[in-house]
Amino acid sequence: MASIASSYMNGLLPRIHVIGLGSIGTFTAHSISEISSGPPVTLLLHRKSLRDEYRSAGNQIRFESRDGKKRTSLEYDLETLYDGQWHSSPHDSQNDNNPKVVRDTISNLIVCVKTTQTVSALRPLAHRLNRDSNILFLQNGAGMIDEINGKIFSDPASRPSFLIGVISHGVTLNGPFDITHTGFSATSIGAVPRDSGSSAIPDSQSSFLRDVLPRSATLNAASYSYKDILQIQLEKLAVNAFCNPVCALNDSMNEFLFSVPHIRRSILEEISQVVLALPELKGVPGLEERFSVQRLEDTVNMIIEKTAKTTCSMVWDLRAGRETEINFINGSWSRMGRKVGVETPVNDDLVRRILDRSLRK
Repeated sequence: MASIASSYMNGLLPRIHVIGLGSIGTFTAHSISEISSGPPVTLLLHRKSLRDEYRSAGNQIRFESRDGKKRTSLEYDLETLYDGQWHSSPHDSQNDNNPKVVRDTISNLIVCVKTTQTVSALRPLAHRLNRDSNILFLQNGAGMIDEINGKIFSDPASRPSFLIGVISHGVTLNGPFDITHTGFSATSIGAVPRDSGSSAIPDSQSSFLRDVLPRSATLNAASYSYKDILQIQLEKLAVNAFCNPVCALNDSMNEFLFSVPHIRRSILEEISQVVLALPELKGVPGLEERFSVQRLEDTVNMIIEKTAKTTCSMVWDLRAGRETEINFINGSWSRMGRKVGVETPVNDDLVRRILDRSLRK
């Protein structure tokens, strides 16, 4: 595999495909487009109406920074799914009436759909993904990789390489392909070992996404080892496990969370026990301190203070009668607990209550 530097010099950068053009997917695509001499980007659109919305937006992504400065990014290639196949539409609308069916292998895919939509989003792409493909999951929650391995990539010898992504930026979707960057933060990425019993990344696994994404100043990405990215993911999952279901069940903004410290502690006590029992993190220096209940409480309180007037996504999903991400947030802690022999009655109960409330909508 050629290095990223030599690829830049020879103009041979692989293409990046992005699926899930909500706030985070649009932000990611725009951020990559701003990389000087960066890779070409294709937006994967799962319906024709989304392509029409892109045309209506002027064939561009509109971006407003935190200080009110506005800019646009152009020349994205499009692929639209209809009639069971992907059809290309380069840059503008000139070829919309004479589309070409695309069957090319996808080298690098960034998945930004909601966790509940991961399988349905990847199934129409499965025939274009192989062992040489790389998939970065830039989503909330955890457990998506296990699910797609079970339902789509069942053969370990041919499945793609996977990367975990954790994004902490604040981004608001004003409309299709129109975003405001409300809070600058960080993006963390790291490769997942192909062998489930190992934490080592094989030399043959492509580092392209880990090399190129940190070149975006807007994305502010950094690459981590598997053990480090896993800890970052679990920290965010711990915050979401308290904030999302508790606010959803009480139909409240995040500030409500200050009134239920006993629930916070009981959830985080379970989470701390689960993390400390995970075999893939055994022997990691500082793990007991990083995932102590007190440290987790401090992290959660810091997030709540910054987002007190925010209404989290699970509240909106429950109000609208949409499927929530509860199985990939608290459900992930329940599954991890069962694997390591740690009981998780509080997380189990929150999963049950959210699912019960969803069925009654």
